[in-house]
Amino acid sequence: MFKLDFFKSKFIYLICLLFFSNLNHAQKTLRIGYVNMDYILENLDDYKTATEEYEIRLNMWKKEISEREVEIENKLKELEIQRPLLTETLYNDFKEEIDFEKEQLELYRQKRFGPNGDWVAQEKILIQPIQDEVLAAVQLIAERNKFDYVYDKSSAIVTLYSEKKYDISELVLKSILRQEKLENLEIDFTDNLIQKRRDSLRKVNELRKESLQRKRDSICLLYTSDAADEGLGVDLGGR
Repeated sequence: MFKLDFFKSKFIYLICLLFFSNLNHAQKTLRIGYVNMDYILENLDDYKTATEEYEIRLNMWKKEISEREVEIENKLKELEIQRPLLTETLYNDFKEEIDFEKEQLELYRQKRFGPNGDWVAQEKILIQPIQDEVLAAVQLIAERNKFDYVYDKSSAIVTLYSEKKYDISELVLKSILRQEKLENLEIDFTDNLIQKRRDSLRKVNELRKESLQRKRDSICLLYTSDAADEGLGVDLGGR
C-alpha cells in the first residue's frame, strides 16, 4: 500500500538521520531499539477507520475516471460508425468535442492522482495525524529508555537477529491507547551476563559468610571443650 510505504520511507529517513548524527560518538556503546510498524498500525482502530475511508475515496475517484473513459471511448466509436454520413466539418466538430472531453478527463485525473493531487491531501487529513502520533510515541519511549536510534523491523531493513527486550512495539501501542502511565514506559535493560555475575558474587559472599561462621563455631567449640577439661581436672584433684 503506497501510503504505508511512504510512511515507512519517512521513518527510515528518520532512522538514517539519527544514525549518522551519532557517528561522532562511535566510541560510545549504542543502544538500538526496534518497532514493527505494521503490527502497531494494524492494532489501531483509528488507523483502520481512516484507511478504510481513504480507500473508499480513492476507489470512488477511480470509478469516476473509468466510467468517463468508457463514455468517451463509446462516443469515439459511435462517431467513426457515423462518419460516412457526416460532412467533414461536422466530423471534425464532434472529434474536437471528444478530444476536449479527453483533455478534461486527464486534468481531472491529475487533480485526483497527480503528484500534488487530492490523494495526498486526503492522506494528510485522514492518515498522517495517526502516523505522527505513532512517531511521537516512538520518540518519547526512545528518549525515556535512552535509545540512540530505533528502526522499523517491518521495513526493507534486513534483520538477522533482534532481542525481544529491545522491541518497543507494545509500549508504543500502550502509550497511544493510554493503557500505560508514562513512568511505566521504561524497559529493564539489565544484561543477563551482568545479572549472572551479580548472582555469582552474591553466592561467593554467602559461602564466605558460611565459612566464617563455621570457623567461629569451631573456635567456640574448642574453647568450650578446653574449659570443660580444665573443670574436670579440678574435680579429680579434689578427690
